[in-house]
Amino acid sequence: MKVAVTGASGQLGRLIALQLLERMPAHDVVLVTRRPHALADLAERGADVRYGDFDEPESLPAAFEGATRVLLISTNNIGERIDQHRAAIGGAAAAGVQHVTYTSLTNPAPGHPAGDVADEHRETEELLMSSGLEWTILRYGAYADLQVPLGVMAVRYGKLVTNAGHGRIAPISRQDCAAAAVAVLTSDGHEGKIYDVTGPEALSQSDIAALVSEVSGRPVQVVPVGDRRLVWGLTRFGAPKPVARAIANLGVATRENYFDLVDPAFEMLTGRRPTPLRDVLVGHRGELLAED
Repeated sequence: MKVAVTGASGQLGRLIALQLLERMPAHDVVLVTRRPHALADLAERGADVRYGDFDEPESLPAAFEGATRVLLISTNNIGERIDQHRAAIGGAAAAGVQHVTYTSLTNPAPGHPAGDVADEHRETEELLMSSGLEWTILRYGAYADLQVPLGVMAVRYGKLVTNAGHGRIAPISRQDCAAAAVAVLTSDGHEGKIYDVTGPEALSQSDIAALVSEVSGRPVQVVPVGDRRLVWGLTRFGAPKPVARAIANLGVATRENYFDLVDPAFEMLTGRRPTPLRDVLVGHRGELLAED
């Protein structure tokens, strides 16, 4: 059985590649990327590194050739992802792939406040379900790792500015997201399944501020703001307006409880509990305390 991973030079893709190399013969691990040079070290370990670009659909059948299973990691190109993901699914089908697993997001329901971010995940899920291929969907919760840079800012200014209200998220580390994907890719019985891969507890922004304060030893106060004021503040700090709006929309979705979900799927897939956010923050304590 050969397993192919798209976006293998990205943050999540590389973690998955490393874990696969611990579980499978290296020659059965196919790593698809637009930047093969970035995976030279894994090629030296025996992984089959191949060029593939979702914007060049003609490159994909060869990139997936011989693979039995493909992990389709969603791209970051919001507004372009449907065409990219359609090309990936079509390339997998043309190559004779049997099973595609897709990395989605918690609760990508119609009318989601995150707009295209959620809509493109939902539409990709629908494309995959109607593709004729076997499929599995991993709906990841918010990355716990992303709370680190937010925590750095909160510690630096003593404030966690948010429009998320009392809404909660269940952060899960990228390492754990990788572990869940590897579990699906290397075992049977996941056809037609949707797994919500979340952290072990749902946390409000007040809970997160308390954790950041505890781990850093510095006081952090939650400062609630409205949606427009958050966008204004983010753009003042240099965020492009579309990025600022996307962040604010995620805050709205949190406030409206789209992400308030804790699910046992991770433990079922891996046989262990997911890493708590506190442990992730402890692992990055040096960054939280770094001076300008």
